[in-house]
Amino acid sequence: MLNTTSYFRTTTLRLPLLLLLAFPGFALAELEIRNPWIKNLPPSVPVRAGYMTIHNPGSKTVNIVSLSSEAFASIEIHETVMQDGMMRMEPVPSLTIEPDSTVQLAPGGLHLMMMNPGEPARIGDTIEIRILFDDGSEQKLEMWVKK
Repeated sequence: MLNTTSYFRTTTLRLPLLLLLAFPGFALAELEIRNPWIKNLPPSVPVRAGYMTIHNPGSKTVNIVSLSSEAFASIEIHETVMQDGMMRMEPVPSLTIEPDSTVQLAPGGLHLMMMNPGEPARIGDTIEIRILFDDGSEQKLEMWVKK
């Protein structure tokens, strides 16, 4: 007699492995994120800036198309540019990270613009951020609130 509990447990464990073997191009994006932090500002300021170093250790180009968090109404990627003698921040629709390359989000350059925080954050708090890639996959990360 077939033990159905054992059969379903074995089948459930094998299915993800079989899918990866059958569809090798289906590997999900996974970036290495270093030093992710958010600048702490007074609660009256409606935006925050987020910074990090992003490395793509994979062999395929990765495209970040959006970011989100329950802690903010919206998050956009922005770039600081000089235009007509003035510094401006412009939205970047997506962020492309080539294989085996690194992108720096830092003050004065690319950064996250995090709008309308819900609850006030304190130095040392962590905030969960979701990164959405153009292939539909997601990656979560924790960002530290710093001075």
